[in-house]
Amino acid sequence: MKKKLLRRAVLAAAISTASSGTMAAGFYLQETNPAGLGRAFAAENTIGDNAAILNRNPAGSALFDRISLSAGVTYVNPEIDAAGDIDFTVVGTNPITGQPVPLAQVGPFRDTANDYASDAFVPDFALAVPFDDCWSFGLGMFTDYGLETDFEPDWLVTHIADKTELLTVNIAPSVAYNFNDQFSIGLAVNFMYADATLKTKVPRNLSEQTGLFLPDGSGIPELSILDLDGDDWDVGWTLGALWQINENSRFGISYHSELDPKLEGDVNSQALPNNMGGVGLRNASANLTLDLPDTLELGFYHRFNSQWGLALGAMWTDWDDFERLEGFIPSQKFGVDPEPYNPLLIKEENFESGMRYSVAGEYYPCEEVTLRIGYAYDEGAARDGLFDEETASFGRPITWRTLSIPDTDRQWVTFGGTYKFSDELSVDGGFAYLWGDDETIQEGSVIPTDSLVGPGTALVTYFDGGTTNIEAWLAGVSVNYNF
Repeated sequence: MKKKLLRRAVLAAAISTASSGTMAAGFYLQETNPAGLGRAFAAENTIGDNAAILNRNPAGSALFDRISLSAGVTYVNPEIDAAGDIDFTVVGTNPITGQPVPLAQVGPFRDTANDYASDAFVPDFALAVPFDDCWSFGLGMFTDYGLETDFEPDWLVTHIADKTELLTVNIAPSVAYNFNDQFSIGLAVNFMYADATLKTKVPRNLSEQTGLFLPDGSGIPELSILDLDGDDWDVGWTLGALWQINENSRFGISYHSELDPKLEGDVNSQALPNNMGGVGLRNASANLTLDLPDTLELGFYHRFNSQWGLALGAMWTDWDDFERLEGFIPSQKFGVDPEPYNPLLIKEENFESGMRYSVAGEYYPCEEVTLRIGYAYDEGAARDGLFDEETASFGRPITWRTLSIPDTDRQWVTFGGTYKFSDELSVDGGFAYLWGDDETIQEGSVIPTDSLVGPGTALVTYFDGGTTNIEAWLAGVSVNYNF
């Protein structure tokens, strides 16, 4: 039982608690350019109406005959609500059989979490520098993974999902070669910085909300269960190509390699057992490898005449590599096999790869103005159904999908435009509305309570509910300048 307590005590999905911050599959960010936002990012690796194409396809710098830069920001306002029934059981250990024995049970209690995904600003920057008729260079700065979820302190399951934040920054210098203005290839080196924070704790006023008190009659304190901060750099690469089929049609393809940052930082806890026979961890060094997927993107753009254009896009994301999260706390070795913290199985994710399809139209009423409208369908990465192994272990249904990852298929409707002040200066704007279907979520957690209730005891929590609203509004603006 003790090993099961340790396995579950870190709770929920650690770094992977994601999509709620960005509303993209898994926790992938599409927002590499506000002009692309207006097109639902259809053929964003192909069109090249500004230098931000470099954030998707390093061959894009071959499209420019003078130095060009683009800088923008996208505001993301997600709204995710959840509701469910929660019950609590204090479990002890039978001294003879070693089996868990219920000591007290309360619930179910109905609780809701409203708008628990935080707003965010997503910046982007790109610079294209042609060197001669064949060679060109580029620099992209963007983010393609990110999240932030933050629950109210009295949410009854903050020990399952409280605060999770992931920030990534990509710096991608690139080079491209142009073959006779018809075919170009490009290669970028992708330097990614990742910074993550995870916090879980006992809910505030838990005893007052549930009537569950300690044996001496006192209330259950608001203990920190896990407080983890970590960061790391990793290096990947991107390969892209553009084919100018004719003067009105272009095809693009780009491949982004997987990234595996090994997040290193400190872990603190007031509740987890330590290898000194006590309870609590203080600034214990820890590491966790995050398996981020590779992607393949295809784009096609066709301009019918002087007023109308069409963009089509498809992206495959290899989420199959994101199977589980395992953390290591090297200083916490117990001398048993297997070691509970080395590795500590935080969460079986078992994500599945998926596709994103997008289509957009552009209208050019005059030389200075471009108007855009787009639609996209984005397949979620979280699997449907029950996690059978955890269901059998926990004794109650456990879904793959969690409160922190309410991932689902989603749809985008977007519009935007560009105003060209001169041959040098233009401004882009984009707006999008996203929504997804409500999903069932059933999950449980176990918190060791040795220091509060007695040796071998734990607080078992079970949530049975789901999401009641998944939507987001996005708005972005960018400035482009040609030197």
